[in-house]
Amino acid sequence: MHSFLAMLPILLLVAVSLTRGVKSAVWVGWAATTALFFYWGADGGHYLGALAVALLATANILLTVLGAVFLYTVMQRAGLITELTHSLEALHPAREVRFFLLALGLTAFFEGVAGFGTPGAIVPLMLMALGYEAVLAVSVVLLFDGLFAVFGAVGTPLTAGLQGPLGLAAADVKTIGLLAAGLLTLAGLLVLWFVFRLVSRAQGLLAHRWQVLVLYGLLMLPFCALAALAPELATVFGALLMLGLAVPYLRSPGTPRLDLRPWLPYAALALLLLLPKLLPPLRSWLSWELAFADMFGSGIGGSIRPLQSPFLPFVVVGLGVAYFRKSISLPLREPLGKMGSVLVVLFPSVAIAQLMVYSGEGGQPSMVAYLATLLSRLGPAYPVAAPFIGVMGTFITGSTTISNVVFGASQQQAATALGLPLTGVLALQMAGASLGNAICLFNIIAAASVAGIKDYRAVLANNLLPTLLAALLVGGLGLAWLLVEG
Repeated sequence: MHSFLAMLPILLLVAVSLTRGVKSAVWVGWAATTALFFYWGADGGHYLGALAVALLATANILLTVLGAVFLYTVMQRAGLITELTHSLEALHPAREVRFFLLALGLTAFFEGVAGFGTPGAIVPLMLMALGYEAVLAVSVVLLFDGLFAVFGAVGTPLTAGLQGPLGLAAADVKTIGLLAAGLLTLAGLLVLWFVFRLVSRAQGLLAHRWQVLVLYGLLMLPFCALAALAPELATVFGALLMLGLAVPYLRSPGTPRLDLRPWLPYAALALLLLLPKLLPPLRSWLSWELAFADMFGSGIGGSIRPLQSPFLPFVVVGLGVAYFRKSISLPLREPLGKMGSVLVVLFPSVAIAQLMVYSGEGGQPSMVAYLATLLSRLGPAYPVAAPFIGVMGTFITGSTTISNVVFGASQQQAATALGLPLTGVLALQMAGASLGNAICLFNIIAAASVAGIKDYRAVLANNLLPTLLAALLVGGLGLAWLLVEG
């Protein structure tokens, strides 16, 4: 009974989101999870502590939304967005090729540089500037982000999510990274096929699929190679190599030289996002946190690190654009308006996640622990279920890293009990956790809000089937590999 009840919030979120919309789903889910939280034996202080953690997490996401909308609005008013789209016309005349170049290359790049939902806050707006519809742009970017979030910002999901908590050896970490990257590369072909369908539905038959597949190969081959050598750099350098090689590959002889000036604000943004990862003193300074211990006497602590959010780089670049373009006024009403509208949807969805994570009290397993235990009973078929545990973790927590932290130990225990290679099972966990970013409600709400979408359900409906089928494919490939390895 407890296992079914632990699954109930997730079932409600998906079912109500697809039938009544995400706004209704998160409030229904919050009410149900609240009832289950107290059924699990927790008290009022514990409940308030979990909600306080949810509020801190919500504030962090809202800062990203606010900064992204501010920068885009400044650039749009300054005419840079129009110049940016025109500059790409010199690269290739086909709009669909430019669409996939940005969707693949920039999603991977900003995920590898910053994480924090940054690709969903930036790339859909650039795709919309090409003339594509907002729901399509957000759906595609989140689907591709599900491939590249495996290493997050400079390998955090692997190092902080698995290596540190589980005490893994360096050789095992590299094996896990390589296996996860290889599995996602193959699953990415299935995801790409679904994206082709989405884009074809919007604009008609695609005429340049083979060129898009070449771009995909230019990205994923170095991505996999670097995953075995330096996982923390695989996504960033894979994206840079693809974007660099795409210029001579796509550009026709005699066409005008690509005008890079409109791209300077995004180059400056990437540099500001990357510098803390490269300079330890700066990283240490930006890691200042506002911490709260034992909130409401619950034993639950929480913190927020505002300087590590992409908010500050967004604002700095936006102010720089406004200064150099001599903008008379700064756009504040639109960013603040979007932040307020997303708060009423985002907070209850984050609250559901925190209530599920903190529901265990007095030694009783939490709801998420019951879910992991339920799936671990599948015996020899467990490798097929392992990616779905990762997907579920990201769907609940909104983070590849936290999914690995929450479920990594359970996956380790299941691998030991079933006599399966630990590196293979943890690679399945990582791949599933990455795929879950495409359907995570936190990401959908944040990205859709930046893009001006009010019907979040449309994005979830586009992404749910591709994500689940990709996870199934990863599980099937993992099962085959583990059988051969065993």
